[in-house]
Amino acid sequence: PSITCPATVTVSCASAVPAANPAGVTATDNCPGVVVTHVGDVISAQTCANKYTITRTYRATDAAGLITNCTQTIIVNDITAPVISCPADITTPSTVGACSRVVTFAPTATDNCAGAVTVTTSPVSGSTFPIGTTTVTVTATDVCGNVSTCSFKVIVTDAQLPVISVQPANRTVCTGTAAVFSVTATNALNYQWQQYVAGAWSDIAGATGSTLTVNGATIAMNTSSYRVNVIGLCTTVTSNFAALYVNTLPAISLSTTNPPVLLPTQTTSIVATVNPTGGTFAWFKNGAPRVPTVTGASLVDLRVDDAGVYRAVYTDPNGCVNTSADIVISAEMSNQLFIAPNPNFGQFWVRYYNQQNEKVTLRVFAANGALVYKQSVTTILPYTRIDVDLLNNAPGIYLVELRGTGGKLLGSKQIIVAHR
Repeated sequence: PSITCPATVTVSCASAVPAANPAGVTATDNCPGVVVTHVGDVISAQTCANKYTITRTYRATDAAGLITNCTQTIIVNDITAPVISCPADITTPSTVGACSRVVTFAPTATDNCAGAVTVTTSPVSGSTFPIGTTTVTVTATDVCGNVSTCSFKVIVTDAQLPVISVQPANRTVCTGTAAVFSVTATNALNYQWQQYVAGAWSDIAGATGSTLTVNGATIAMNTSSYRVNVIGLCTTVTSNFAALYVNTLPAISLSTTNPPVLLPTQTTSIVATVNPTGGTFAWFKNGAPRVPTVTGASLVDLRVDDAGVYRAVYTDPNGCVNTSADIVISAEMSNQLFIAPNPNFGQFWVRYYNQQNEKVTLRVFAANGALVYKQSVTTILPYTRIDVDLLNNAPGIYLVELRGTGGKLLGSKQIIVAHR
């Protein structure tokens, strides 16, 4: 007989190999009565459960017992990789008191053919993951070595992350004063302040608190920048930077409108010249606040009674303060006896350059030589003022006489008491 086998067949899996089918074989003979049978299968070139070659033999037998064989080739060839399923990215906080967390996961995989699929991960499930992002690679391999991969991320956040609620703020100070920078943060174990120097941030030795005090600010420090590293258990967070602005102290000088050494009949004023203008003044006399208080730029109509050491403290519009040099108002030594007003209506004052705590006696005589007034005084300041009242005396010419210790004549002068 003649026989024709089915064409070669290629399948992916052993389970897809077709069963033997003699009815699908074509056989003819010159005489009726041909029978087709399946002789058997021979497996060759097998490398795995789903990769080999089958040689299938069919036989045609006629009524006379004559036979003819043919073969069909069936190729089993699994080249399809498993289908793998990775978990979604995992985000989890670190374990309290630690800088890591143990994370577990279970990726899955299926295959087109029967047989075990081996799934591996790197790192493996149950590993300790550090703070940050770690990529996990998953590999699935079937029995014939076909491989597929996927990946996902394990993100461990810092459960003790320092959080800055109040950032350092810019500070403006005056030359010579202190500037204080501060930060407010939670989960902070320590601090390290830094200054921007020569294009880089440098640690400030010993500046490890939540505040930084910059003492004795100078103009050279103007626009200096500072920041702080807030150090937590696992993470260090850096603050925003803050700038230091330093204003110069105002200039202040004092001068007098007239010479500062005065006779009783003279006055002068102290005038302050400042830069910048627009601030406020506090005046001091002999180291104490001057009374009455003056907040302007000058003290006017100073007399011998105002003798003393003066200075002014000036606060400019920036709040910077400077103190002037001292200026002295003093009494000029003189042997004159000063009386004013003269003429008068019976009331006048008498002054003489005296020493402190000097005892003097003042007498007033009428034109006929009669003593009409007497007063003893212990002096306090140079040119101690002695007030005299002759309102009950008649108008006329009087002689005023001032004597010191032992009756020494210090000075005398005539006065005129006019009609009222």
